Amino acid sequence: MKRLSWTCTLLAAVAAVTVTAPPSHAATPAQIAAEESGIETTTAAPSQLRDPSAHTQALNALPATGLLLVPESSNDRVMAFDPMTGDLIDADFVPSDMTNLSTPIHAILGSDGNSILISDQINDVVQQYDLDGNYLGIFAPAGGVDNSILDNIRGISLRPNGNLLVSVGGGANDDAIAEFDTSGAYVGNFVANGAGGLDSPFDIYRRAADWLSGGINSDMIHSYDDAGMSLGAFAPINTFPEQIAEAANGNVLVANFSGTQEGVVELSPDGTTVVGVYDPASLGGYRGVYELPNGNILTTNSSGVHEIDRSGNLVQTKISSVSAQYIEYVAPQVDCTS
Repeated sequence: MKRLSWTCTLLAAVAAVTVTAPPSHAATPAQIAAEESGIETTTAAPSQLRDPSAHTQALNALPATGLLLVPESSNDRVMAFDPMTGDLIDADFVPSDMTNLSTPIHAILGSDGNSILISDQINDVVQQYDLDGNYLGIFAPAGGVDNSILDNIRGISLRPNGNLLVSVGGGANDDAIAEFDTSGAYVGNFVANGAGGLDSPFDIYRRAADWLSGGINSDMIHSYDDAGMSLGAFAPINTFPEQIAEAANGNVLVANFSGTQEGVVELSPDGTTVVGVYDPASLGGYRGVYELPNGNILTTNSSGVHEIDRSGNLVQTKISSVSAQYIEYVAPQVDCTS
């Protein structure tokens, strides 16, 4: 298998329109509490046998177009989608593993280029699998569960040096972004506890000039420099920001689970302008976000993976009856020797 990179380049420039939909499907306090703590409320669909041909197709796509990886926490597995169309390729890229996974949130390519790292909100660890979906063990913290470091974890990312960043929402090290070296050893916090007002982070996302993290209790997208020092508030948000991504035009996309801005929120590059809030009436409870090359948005919630447009319409549901989480583009590595 050709070595892959963890970076990605979005492909299309789009013009957005401002759309604000009413919160007609507002989350209840019980649903918000379950989401914050990682309690799965979606009933798992009956398990299916893994489709070897689908997995082969996904593996062949890795060095060609790359893949979108989406954990789903009703069956505790990782699905793979086409990054160009958003269509499902392999529902069991990492097959259901209820022994080692419990509410997997975010799956990314490891710094070794040949493994998948998965943040586990309930088990409080980052698990590691090979590209065939075989379990390799706990990656972080090295040595196993340590709730003084990780507790109620959510989104993850890699620094340019390959170190792993993990958003921490609970326990003794809450309201921080923990950092681990390429062997999974804890090296301290990249973002200190509560730095810049951070309160219950759900993601850590790197842009060219800063890092963004949304605090669900601080109702804010916070900005940090490459040393993890606060650059101040990027943008207020009401009230439960989960995954953060960028559009091809530099705008910031936020999957917002609940509140008056429930939906996919699009912000200007400096955070000063709300370009749009996209919230189809049939969806709600947004978690993951990714811009497709056609300018539409792929998003996730407890009912599946969905393509929506910037007029707030549901275009297509890619898979239903699964509790889908964050969307990660795993891109092919550029071969600089050819």
